[in-house]
Amino acid sequence: MDKLDVFFDGDCPICRFEVAAYKRWDRDGLIFWQDITRLSDAQLPTNRSRDQLLGKFHTVDAEGTWHIGVDAFSAIWKRLPVFKNIAWIFHTPVLRQIAELAYRGFLRWQSRNRRKRLQSDVNSGSVRP
Repeated sequence: MDKLDVFFDGDCPICRFEVAAYKRWDRDGLIFWQDITRLSDAQLPTNRSRDQLLGKFHTVDAEGTWHIGVDAFSAIWKRLPVFKNIAWIFHTPVLRQIAELAYRGFLRWQSRNRRKRLQSDVNSGSVRP
């Protein structure tokens, strides 16, 4: 299986927790984790903005194919020994719809919390890119 770049929100506590678990399970080193909040503008992919990457989970494979949202989770799970045999659930119609709904709910929560974190950073004087 080819390598995969994953762009995640390193300021999100749930995202950090999930990525830490995925890193432990990535025994073959197939996934390259990129914390969007730590990348400079020059390090961002040329066809994606920071806001786009923070708005939804993104991955890009060795062929340059982007996977966004639930498809990004599927791309990750296919590469992790603990999940590769059940990654098909993201492609089963009813289960995919449930995953999409759950992910959209998480995105709403995450968006609100990102605004709170940014406001907190502004108030404390520690604003990041």
